Amino acid sequence: MTYWLFQGNPKYYRIIDGIRDFEQMPWLVTRYAKDISHGDGVLIWKSGDKAGVYAIAEIIESPK
Repeated sequence: MTYWLFQGNPKYYRIIDGIRDFEQMPWLVTRYAKDISHGDGVLIWKSGDKAGVYAIAEIIESPK
């Protein structure tokens, strides 16, 4: 299993609200899309003020 670090920038997306409110959350992947697979792990990183890992998730479908 591979783990990926997905960064959420609060200037563009309310990442904390998304983590709290959604069971599934779409994510724009601009790099390594062909390497990301169903079942891979994800660490959701919030950038900016109070930066850090705020959630652990799992890829449920391949990027499109």
